[in-house]
Amino acid sequence: MSCELIASGWYATNEARSYVTAGDDLIRGVEFRPLWWRSLDTFLKPQHVFVVDSASPIKPDDSLYTSTPVQHIELLINPGHSQNGKTHYCGAMAAIIMGLEFALHNDVEMFLYVEQDALVFGDSIIDKTKNALRRKDLVFGASGALDIQQSFFAASKKGIRRFLSALHAINFSDKQVAPEHKFMYAASRGIPRAVVQLAEYTEIPHLRGAGLRLFNMICGLSPNYTLLPFGYGRERPINFNDDTFYFQHGTAEELLQYRKRAGF
Repeated sequence: MSCELIASGWYATNEARSYVTAGDDLIRGVEFRPLWWRSLDTFLKPQHVFVVDSASPIKPDDSLYTSTPVQHIELLINPGHSQNGKTHYCGAMAAIIMGLEFALHNDVEMFLYVEQDALVFGDSIIDKTKNALRRKDLVFGASGALDIQQSFFAASKKGIRRFLSALHAINFSDKQVAPEHKFMYAASRGIPRAVVQLAEYTEIPHLRGAGLRLFNMICGLSPNYTLLPFGYGRERPINFNDDTFYFQHGTAEELLQYRKRAGF
């Protein structure tokens, strides 16, 4: 089964990063692009891909790697990472929000976001994601830290407008409140806006454990989201024998294992 629309972001630079990164350096540059495209075209079979470029100094020529129609939008500035950004939304959130808007105005049945460093595997990955969306309007990856993950996530057509509206109603920047916490709040119904203030405090180290548990509990009272029935995102270890999985922040060894499993 194919996917109607996939959204993603793009940023690459030769400069050293000022925030914590994981995985092999390959995943953050153009050299990773052929594998990323082969992963999408083999297992997701997108009809269209929408890429939001955060004013990246290094550009990929996607036409070298795929015949899938690609729409590129370039921002005037680089919003940065959520840990050091100076604008309300970081680059990843800009790609997600603009992707959701693009999906909304094109009346697609399912929106799917795949991070530029994420790989997918499994012929049934679209079917399993769509089945999860039949239960709730949004489906995210799970995290062992009581968080959700968004390197691979999906939204149904009816859930997009409500989700966007709730995201835009949050006054805190991505640096103040992590995108994962914004997502949990925006994907929950009838939760007081003051709960977002609690999410801000979960970023304070000595309050994080208790604050995050309380935040998750409150958002879990009326969730409009469910979790993917497969792993792994940034969770480890990865079982490369699974019939369906995705992951980001891959190490050199993990990328090699993925290539072998996928037959690339």
